[in-house]
This record gives sequence, structure tokens and C-alpha cells, in this order.
Amino acid sequence: MISHPHWWLSSDLASIGLVRDQKPSSYLSANAIVCLAGANRQSHDMEISLRNIALAVTTDDLTNAFAKILHKPPFQTSPLLNFEIHLSDESHPNGQQGTLTLPTEDAGVTFLRAHGGAGIVVKGRPVLISRSTQAIHESRIERLNNVPWRDPIQLREEQERLLRRNQSFQLLRYSFGRFLRDGSFSSQVSPPGTAHVICDTEPRQIRFTFEPRQKLQNTYDNLFGGHVTRVVTASYAPHNIATLVGNRDEDTAIVFVRADEPPVYTLVNNILDDTSRVVGLGRNDHMPPGCHSLMLAFNSQSDADRFTYACCNRLHLRYSTQHHIRIRDHTLNTTSFEKLHETLSQIPYKLGFEVEKTVADSLLSATDILSLKEVILSLQAAHGDDAPEIFRSFVSELAGRSASRTKRRKRRARRQSSQESLPSLLRRVTQEFIKEHQKPRPLLAPPPQSGVYLSYHLIVTPTRYILEGPVPDQSNSVLRRYGHPECFLRVCFQDENGSKLHREADCSIIDLLGVRYRSILLNGCRVAGRQFQFLGYSMSGLKEHSVWFVTPFKDEDGKLLNAQSIRDNLGNFSKLHKQPARLAARWSQAFSGTDPSITLLPEEIDFRCLDRYSPSGGLMTDGCSSISVELARDIWRSMQKGKKRSAKLRHVPSAFQFRLGGAKGMVVQDPTIQGKLVRLRPSQIKFDAPENLTFDVQSTSAEPIPVFLNRPLISLMEFLGVETQRIIELQDDDIHKAQSVRSSCTNASKVIQQHGLGASFHLPSLFTNLSSILQLEIGDTEDDPSLWTSKLIESSLQCVETYILRELKYRAHIAVPGSYTLLGVSDEWGCLREGEIYATVFNERTGFVQSITGKVAITRSPQIHPGDLQVVRAVQRPELEHLKNVVVFSCEGERALASCLGGGDLDGDIFNLILDPRLLPTKHFEPGEYPAVTIRSIPNACGISDVADFVIDYIQADLIGPIAISHLRFSDLKTPNCTECIQLAGFASQALDFPKSGTPVNFKSLPWLRRTQARPDFLAKEGANITGGQYYTSPKLLGQLFRRVPMKRGIPTAWNGNSSPSDGATVEVALSYVDLRHLGLPGLTDPSEELMEEMTYLLNAYCEQLLIVGQAHTMSKNKNIHISEAELVSGTIMANWSDHQRRRNTVSAMNLQTQELVRRVREELQGDDPGTPETETYEEEDQEALDTETYEDPETPETETDEDEDEVPDTPETGTDEEEDYEDCTFHEQSEESEQRVMAETFKRCLAAWCVAEDSLKEDPSMFGAQSFGLIALGMMLDIVKTSRLMM
Repeated sequence: MISHPHWWLSSDLASIGLVRDQKPSSYLSANAIVCLAGANRQSHDMEISLRNIALAVTTDDLTNAFAKILHKPPFQTSPLLNFEIHLSDESHPNGQQGTLTLPTEDAGVTFLRAHGGAGIVVKGRPVLISRSTQAIHESRIERLNNVPWRDPIQLREEQERLLRRNQSFQLLRYSFGRFLRDGSFSSQVSPPGTAHVICDTEPRQIRFTFEPRQKLQNTYDNLFGGHVTRVVTASYAPHNIATLVGNRDEDTAIVFVRADEPPVYTLVNNILDDTSRVVGLGRNDHMPPGCHSLMLAFNSQSDADRFTYACCNRLHLRYSTQHHIRIRDHTLNTTSFEKLHETLSQIPYKLGFEVEKTVADSLLSATDILSLKEVILSLQAAHGDDAPEIFRSFVSELAGRSASRTKRRKRRARRQSSQESLPSLLRRVTQEFIKEHQKPRPLLAPPPQSGVYLSYHLIVTPTRYILEGPVPDQSNSVLRRYGHPECFLRVCFQDENGSKLHREADCSIIDLLGVRYRSILLNGCRVAGRQFQFLGYSMSGLKEHSVWFVTPFKDEDGKLLNAQSIRDNLGNFSKLHKQPARLAARWSQAFSGTDPSITLLPEEIDFRCLDRYSPSGGLMTDGCSSISVELARDIWRSMQKGKKRSAKLRHVPSAFQFRLGGAKGMVVQDPTIQGKLVRLRPSQIKFDAPENLTFDVQSTSAEPIPVFLNRPLISLMEFLGVETQRIIELQDDDIHKAQSVRSSCTNASKVIQQHGLGASFHLPSLFTNLSSILQLEIGDTEDDPSLWTSKLIESSLQCVETYILRELKYRAHIAVPGSYTLLGVSDEWGCLREGEIYATVFNERTGFVQSITGKVAITRSPQIHPGDLQVVRAVQRPELEHLKNVVVFSCEGERALASCLGGGDLDGDIFNLILDPRLLPTKHFEPGEYPAVTIRSIPNACGISDVADFVIDYIQADLIGPIAISHLRFSDLKTPNCTECIQLAGFASQALDFPKSGTPVNFKSLPWLRRTQARPDFLAKEGANITGGQYYTSPKLLGQLFRRVPMKRGIPTAWNGNSSPSDGATVEVALSYVDLRHLGLPGLTDPSEELMEEMTYLLNAYCEQLLIVGQAHTMSKNKNIHISEAELVSGTIMANWSDHQRRRNTVSAMNLQTQELVRRVREELQGDDPGTPETETYEEEDQEALDTETYEDPETPETETDEDEDEVPDTPETGTDEEEDYEDCTFHEQSEESEQRVMAETFKRCLAAWCVAEDSLKEDPSMFGAQSFGLIALGMMLDIVKTSRLMM
């Protein structure tokens, strides 16, 4: 819980009545107000119900049609009779519904007598009318009688004229707050002062401006003879606003900005004329949790009308009106938060985390939780480990977002939960849980795979905090050493839109960092009643502004451990005690994501291996040493334990990227070393940690990695004389492949596998089996029985196509066939000459081997200097024949080749080898060489506060993204070797070293283009309009490539049809033609009721878990929004993110979680035999997809907020193993008869799961998760058929 020191609260707000919902396109101010049918009215009964309205009819259509009747006799004509039209925003099977409100009962009776039978035809369909039983609020009756009729067309023209002025409106009152369960508005922040609001069309936003009544004074008063005033603005982007809610029932003109996300707060100083980000309406005034919405009281109804009209027609916001929204004055009670944490401290952390999550999500308040205290304590006492799951069910019921419920049940649950007291609702959910768990119910929670743990996350933005988890995440040596994963917390500092905070030329973030984030790093934070302390970070985590916190706990010996004691146990850092950045960088080795292997004996480590230097003193073996073949085999065996037979590789990788105590880097196999021994060089040893002898693996050279071009590399290639037509051809080929993904199963499998998509759900093998076993193709033609028209498959392939095209257009992410990305190692045998490299590529699954010789281009990301791309000679040497999938660098010459490539080294860097002769540079440029950056030191021994200060400095001065973008802009306007580009290359080198040196780049020293200078079109953000003056048409290759890529827009929408979207009948017919009995498998008989019931519980549990994953990875942290099922299945995110790197990391985390979820489902489908493995001899294609995804080439940031990631990602290893002790129980180890029985039982269970999914989709075609659950079951059935055929 983030503390909230104080905020102002409104004290003079009364209950305001409002009207109901309306479509944005139907907004009409004085005459036509759209509302939900059936709203509460308080008096008078003259309202007429409208039914059977065509969907194409708008409020304007109805108003014009009814005016032709109501403005003629027998109705009054002088003045014209005023009336209001309201359309319901709810969907109805027989068309729209609404109401007509008339000022007198006589007029209504006359109207009904004349048209109550046949109705009134509007757009070819009769609108049926009848008298409503709802009462009308007195203020509406008064308004209808007193306000003259205005022609809607004239009124709209007047609004348009006023809109062009872009007018700001002064407010009578204002208040920030949130909407409660009962629909009322909780007014929480309303400081005294002067406020205005404007619908700003450029930039597109609603901007609230606030000037406090009390003017600030400081030293500037004496200097300038006046007051320093502050003006705070709160800016809402349109996509963060759910709807505008207007009032028509009271005299006061009230409009609510109902927001899903908080606004961005900035403060302007009138003396210094500077702008800075702040945490709320004051420099130090934090906003309460969930305080996102804004109440605006206008001076007049006409002001409110003009404002809402502008918002609806310029920002395309949804507008609604509602009756009687009560405004409640809620003052901050800090005591309630103290009591909340006191209560949470009395229950286990896992339950407390779930409870506090409801407060962070604004679903419940601290007061609500306190009212539930006794029930929660009883829940924990009675149900123990099940309590967190029960509470999650309670939260889903409360929010009405259960994935396993049908639409009808969800609506009923919402109505029931809104009327039920919280204690009663929690008790009811608990009873339902108990009843369900009397039946067999898979919990989908077996132990996670080695190297994966369940993590808890805290996201801190300028105005709120968000709790996420527990979710699968990559573990590290600290977590494995100490256990207690629930005591460790990943804390990430983000902006409101999910991107990294970054400085801007016209807006400072210094105050925000100091007030909001530094205090958390120094003082810790409370979560679920526990106090967490800042512990450290990994280097990749720091780049994402993510750090580790820990709460004190006792180890197995009963010793109390906290953040300081854990850091003390990492090793001896006495040599770094005055260098905060370097000290924290050394700590970070322990927090890097790694896989565990074995613990070495002290005698198995040789510290006597010296580094090799050039005659001039250049380090040639930076970060690399050797390991014996026997020890490498032991490490590999350990990593393979627990994996399925098909997930193992027989060949031990030639090289490992490792962490061992205080050492890090690469080790390469050396057959000349006898026994079990690893050699460590001084360049690898960063600090002393003699007690930590665990060999943790960060990546391996098990398989080659594909090469993808990127924008900075293409810019350099064009400058260095590479044949540009070849790059265009490669891009055209990628475009064609992307567009062919829906043409056949074969194309889908190949393209998805190449780009590493759909791996969690085994899509490549599924498509292969659909074609080869079922003889089915994908398509949407109902007349062809060989086409399967699954809507989920169709939407997933749309996501795949959009993803590939988006990567091509906005990143120039172009595949280079026949080229490879490999880990770099040093020549330990001294057989390579200067300018020579060695590389042999080997794919174990296919048996493909390529010995690389001749001229090749070599580079390393990020590329920014013209010398970062070099041409070298690849040779073969007998001494190196045992090495595969590594690039070996010579140790001869004056300078290491790796350092010539963007300042690389051999501690885990990966290098791109481009073999295509048409892509070799024809010009040579000397490599960049930059002086060593001074390591920042402080006078005294540094403590955790100094490290915290460095984290804040890093966030403030993280300039890798802006430098990369500026470099591309100067390169396009000039050339990559212009003065500005060479300067930026030097600054980029310093920025990359900043996390270790602590010396930032001086922002003001960077070469900048004028703010008015247009950008090249290829730097346009996703979805941006490039036709205006903000962008120009780049004549260079990047611009040509950008414009050649067609883009398809759109995020997959939920299925709204009345029939099942899965087309399961086609699959069942195709499956019936397979001779299952001949293969020893059961036929397509109806599963037993008991098995169907078990699979139903499994489906429901899966759907709930999948929804949690989908909610966790949206750009918006609104829990009512989630990633589509198609995106989860395809492994993509379709929404436009301003920070590409953030989206990429989010996709990786999402895929890790879906991979774990699918793995657990597949294990449940295997049955209860503990010796039965998963049938996965068919997984090779899928694992290749995982490898491709893992090793995507890092590239230049997409925007100023992005950055390059040059660390090697984790390596999934796959294949088969020849060593008997590698094997767990597999089908090969069982007798043929036993194996066949297991496969038959698994097939039967998968068939039942498929049938349950199909039945659920027939009942509720829009059920979230049911289609992908069916795909998992279908995929396993086809895999078993394939395996059975191979055994015949």
C-alpha cells in the first residue's frame, strides 16, 4: 500500500439526479437525450415506451419523425410542443428500445390514441409505442414546459460553430473520485481554487486546469516582487475514458468524466515557466486509490452541452445520461488504512495479497474490507490453503467477470451481488466452493517446472499502485537459495500508460521521482500488512525500471533474514564500497534469471587461468574461459532432468552462459581438459563468493538463432553499399508469407514456427496434424467440407499476420534465411589469425550441418556506428571441429573483434553472421573506439540509500531510446557518418555503460534537431496519421520499406453469434474417418458422465486461469479489460503500445504464463498414472517456435521510451537424449502393450475434454477460454494418433 499523506475533500456537494445511456453519434443537447429504459423517475407519469426500433435508427431520426407529428394539430403549435427522446444503450433481440417524454399528460394521451395501434414507421420499420409506468422527475417536466423547442439541425450547426473556438469552460465545482458498487459517486478530492476544463482537439485530450486559492510564495517573491503561482493540469487521453455521464434531472449542469485510468498530472510554475510531472493536484499530494473519475459542475447547461458535444464529436467519446447519481462526500480516514494492514497482517500473505488487490483495483475500499474482517478471518481458519482461491472467486463474483459463466448467469450474478451485502456474498461464494469441491476438481496447480516460480508483483505509477500475481516467472539464484518466494516482491515503476517513465525536453520528472519513487526505495512499502524493503535488481530489470523487494522471514535454521542480510550473504564487495552503481551491478548477478544445474566442488574450479592480451594491452578473452567435456555433460544432464524425452537434446552444448558465485560469462568446451573442471579468468570474476558454488545457466549454444534485420542495421547497410534491392526482396518475401498464413495449414505451421508464435498452444504441430491426419484446411467457406471454419483459429491467424506485418513496418524486422545469430567465445587453442572467425551450425532435430567458410558480414545489436558492421573471413580448423553453434573469435591482433562491434565482449553477447553475398558491405568503415567511462564514486562508504539514489538517477537519465531515435533521424537527413551521428554513437556507448559506471549522459550535450523538424515517416508510431506536417516522406531505404508494408488494423473481437464459433462438427466428421480402432485407440463413443463432469471442472478452472493471464497483460490495468483469447493463443498483443520494448517483454511474460497453464492442463489430461509422461514426441516444431521467439534479434527502440536489450535471453533446450540416465518414464520405456493402454486412456480423456468444450460453446458461444481448451484437447488427440501410427 502506498501512503497518501493528505488531499482536499469536497464538503458542499449534494445528491444530483442524472439520466441514462446514449450512443456518441446520437448526442443531441436540448431536445434528444438518450437514456436507458426503465430508469427511476420520482414524480409524474407521462412517459411513453418505444420498442422495435431498427438498429440503424438514431436519436436524430426519431426526433425528426416525431416532430412531424407532434408539431401539427391536434398538438399545440405556438409555441411548438417540446419533447425528449431517449434510446436505451442495452441490446435487445427485437431492435432498440427507448422512451418519449412529453410535458403534459394530455399530449401523451392524444399521441397514444392516434398511434398506439400501428406505431410510427421510421426507416421502414414500425416503432411500437405504449404508456410507460415509470415516473418522471419534476425538473425534467419543468424543463420541457419552460425551455423552447430547438430544431436539432440548427442546434447541431450552432454547436459546430462554437466547437471551432476550442473553448475552455470555468467550473462551479469539481471533484475527483470514483464510482461505487451502488452506482453512486464517491467525492474524494476537491481542493478550493479556480478550475477550468477544455476538450482539446490538438493534442486530443480532456484537460482539467486547476489553480489553488492559496498562492505559493518562496524566494522568488523577493526577486520578482510578486507571487509564484502554480497551475496543475489533469489530462485524460480519450482511450482512458469509459464514458461521459451527463445530468438532465436537476438544475445544476453536471458532467462526470468516468475514467478507467488516471489522468496525467503536471504542474506549471509561472515564474520559471517550467512544467513538471506531479503525483496529484499538489506537488506532494497523492491521490487516493481508484480516484480516476472527475465530476464537473458547469455554470450553465449550455456550457455542459458544448463540452459534451465537443468530446463526443471530436474525441469520439461515449456519452450517457443517468438518473439520480448520488454524490457522497468521503473524507480520507488514514486510520482505516492502518486498521486494514493490521487486519491483513493477521492472515497468511497469500490471502492478504488477494484481499489488498481488491483495494488496489478500486473494487472495494479499506472500509469495505474492515467490514469483512471477521468473515475473512473465519475463511482462513476454516479453509486454510483454499482461502485465497475462494476469495478470488468472491472477487470474480463481485465484479461479474467469471470466465466460466454464461452471459445470462453473469448478468444474474451482477444483479444478485449488487443487492447482496459483502459478508453475505462472501459466505455464499464459500458455500458454493465447498459444494463444488466435494466433486473431483483439478486445481491446475502442480509444481512448476525447474527454473520457474510463482511471483508477486507491485506496479507503482505516479498516481496509483497495482498488485498482480501470483504468476509464473523465471527464477534466480537468490530465490532458489532461500526459498520463500512469497516473501519476495517484484516492484516496477511505470507511467500511467504502462510505459517506462522518461524525461522530456519540456516536462521534468525530477519532482515526481523524488516524491513518489525515492521514498518507496528508501522507506519500503507495505503489501498485505507486511513491510517490504528494497533488495536489489538484475541488469535487465533495471533497464525496465524493475527492482526486487523482500519482507523479513526466517530460514530453515530459524535465523531472521532481511534485505541487508541477504545482500551480505551474496559475497564480498569491499572493493566496491564507494561505487554505488558498480556495487549494485555486482549484486545484480544474483538476480539474473537463470536455470539451476549442479553445485560444484571447490576442486572443480581452477582460478589460475589468465586472460590473454594483445601486444598493446587490449583484452582478447573478456568474459570467456573453458570447461571440461565431462563437467559440461554433468551440467547438461542436470538441466535435462524432469524434462520429457522429446524435450531433451542428445548433444551437450558447446558453450554455456553462466553465473557461478561472483563469476559470470561464457565457458566453452575444451576436450584437452581432463576430469571435471571449469576454468575462470580474472575478467570473469566480479567479486568473491567462495561459499556459492552453484553453476547457474543463463543460456546455451544448443541451437542456432535466426537473423532478423532491424532499422539501424539497414541504415548502416545502405550507407556501406549493401545491395538494397536484396533487402527489398527479403521484405517482400516476408510480406507474402505473412499474407499466406491463412491460405493453408502448411503455410500457417511454417510461418508461425519461423516467428516463434503460438508455441504455448503447440500451434505448429496442430496445423501440421490437421492437414496430414484429418485432411483439413483452414478457411471460411461453408460449402467445402474440407475447410475448418474455427473462429478462434481464424482470429489467431489474423493476429499472426498483423503481428508480422507490424514488425516489418515499424521495426523493419526482416528475416535473413541462411544466416545465423550465435554466442561468441574466444579461441582457446590459438589457431585463428587476426580477422578470422570459426563457426559451424548444427540443428540436432533435422541433422542439418553447415560449416561456414569465406567472407561473411558480422555485427551485433545495437548497431549505431558505421564500423559496427564488419566483413571477416570464416575458416575451418581441426582444433575447433567439436564446437557447434558458436562463433569463435581470434585472440590475435591489436584489438578484439568483438569490441569492434558496438563495444561487445565475450561474456554472453550474441553476434549476427550474415552469409548472403548480396548483403555484404562494399565499403569499409573503421570501428568506433570510445574512451573508458569514469566510474562514479562517492566520498564515503555507500549504503542502500546511495543505490536507491542511483536507481532514481538512472530513470531520470536513461537516454538510450532518445539517442537511438535521434541517430536514425540524423542518418535519414544526412548520413550515418555525419558529425551528429558519430557524436551520438559515443553518447550511446556511454549510455549503455551507465548502469555499471553510474556516470550519465549529459542531456544538454546531445545533438538535437529543432522541435519543429518533421520526422521521417518510418518513425511514425503505430496507427499514427502520417499525412500531416509531423512526418515527411523519407527517400531512403527505410522509408521505402516502411511504405511497402500493407497494414491491417483491428483487435480480435469476442464472438457475438448465436451458434458455436468452433465448427466442431467438421472436426468430428474428419476424425470419424480415421481408423482409430486399428491404431488401438477408443472410437468416438460418448464419454461417461463422471468423466464429462471431471472435464467440466477442468474447463472452468482453465478458463478462470486464462482470464487472469489475459487481464494481467493489457496496456490498461483495468481488470474489466483483458487480452483476447486469439491473442493469448497466437502469443501476440495487438494493441498499439507507445513502448515497443515494454510490449515485447509483456508478450514474453504472457507466453511464459500460458505455456505453464497449458502444460498443467495437458498433465491433467494424462490421467492419474504418475509414471505416465505427456505424449510429446511430436513437439519438435513447437519447441523450435519457442527457440525462435526466445532469440529474436534485439533492435533499436521503437520510440524514445524504448531501449535495446543486448543480454542473451534464456534458452529452452529440446530434442532427445541418448543417455539412459537422462530419461524419465516415457512411452519408450514401457512395454508396447502398456504404452498403448496409456495412450488409449489419454485419448479418451482428451475426447471428453473436447466434447465438454463443444457443449459449453453451444450453450454460450462467447464463453472465454472454451475454444482454446478444445484446441488443447484436439491437439493432444492428433498427437496420439500420430504417435500410434509411428508405432504400427
